[in-house]
Amino acid sequence: MEIACTKNLSLKRFKKIPIYVVEEHNDALQFIYAAIGGKKLPVEGITLLHLDAHPDMLIDRKLKGEEARAGKSLLPLLQIENWIVPAAAAGHVERVVWLRPPWAKQFTDGTRIIQVGDHPASGLLRVDSKESYYLSDALFSSELENVRKFTFTAMELSNAISKENNLVNFTKGLNIRHPYVLDIDLDFFSTGNPFLSLYENIGLYDRLEPIFEFHLPDDNNVETVKKVVELRERQLQELENLFQYLEKHNSFRNYEGEKSDLFKIVSDLADSVSAEAERLGEKPDWWAVFAAGCTRDQGGLPFHISSDEEIRTTITNTLKQFLRLLPAPVLITVARSTEDGYCPPTQVNRIQALVLEVLKDVYDTDEPYLYYLNVNIPD
Repeated sequence: MEIACTKNLSLKRFKKIPIYVVEEHNDALQFIYAAIGGKKLPVEGITLLHLDAHPDMLIDRKLKGEEARAGKSLLPLLQIENWIVPAAAAGHVERVVWLRPPWAKQFTDGTRIIQVGDHPASGLLRVDSKESYYLSDALFSSELENVRKFTFTAMELSNAISKENNLVNFTKGLNIRHPYVLDIDLDFFSTGNPFLSLYENIGLYDRLEPIFEFHLPDDNNVETVKKVVELRERQLQELENLFQYLEKHNSFRNYEGEKSDLFKIVSDLADSVSAEAERLGEKPDWWAVFAAGCTRDQGGLPFHISSDEEIRTTITNTLKQFLRLLPAPVLITVARSTEDGYCPPTQVNRIQALVLEVLKDVYDTDEPYLYYLNVNIPD
């Protein structure tokens, strides 16, 4: 602890807490890395307090561990769902606290230690967590090299907690300490699912579930889990290959690959999608269909369009009370997540205005840097 404290004493301080507003959530990481480079945050030991309807704790299945540890060159390789764990693999983020709205249940509440490192055979970044969130994406490995450990906590933050006057105990239980980054996704307050409207006339989202479904292992034995993950990896790879073929050729008319059972199901679906796209006068978006399918393995994405009153109460009451009980963060990142459909476009500006108003009221902040309006990365 003395070493960590000494390191933190050498850090510089922002005159006022900066707020960076991005559109795509993974763009927030560049500002965390910039703060590390500017010695406003330590190279190791950062806590990320992450308010979001989605954990964003996946890993790109093709990302290598050496890429995760390559500094800023990692940034272009990330997407909205997989930007946090690579920062933990690089050693920068030591603790992640995911605060979720009541309708987001991708992880069970509680705290766990997760190891992240390189698969010894492939060098791909993997974790040792056996939770369904990771198993369904074939991201588990019992053997890891270049291992880093990080603490991950999932907890529900809701209006009920503040109503029941339990917010003080709740906040104490989280034990948020310096140095930490406050990270808020506006879809925490109202959550869309963009895939529900994708070819909805043919019920696409529901039809994808049996194609992409994933069955958890019968027991927690490492060998059992490894076999399940290997099967899942083959299934996901075959699906990716099939949709890649569709993206290139737009049909299976001249397909010469294996005509497996999975191929036959996808082929039937492709016929329906092609007919519906033709009816709509457009070219099928096969990668969007594949992306939608990848969210169907454990029941689908969270979806809850909040009322204006619900939004106002959550932000101006619950969020504001909660933030007043915390120490001030080093910096704040805010993600709009509206262009991809996760925060309803008709609500996002109001939500953003209310959140920024609360942040300015609680903390001594700079004027928000609206990065989403100016995509030039600052020096």
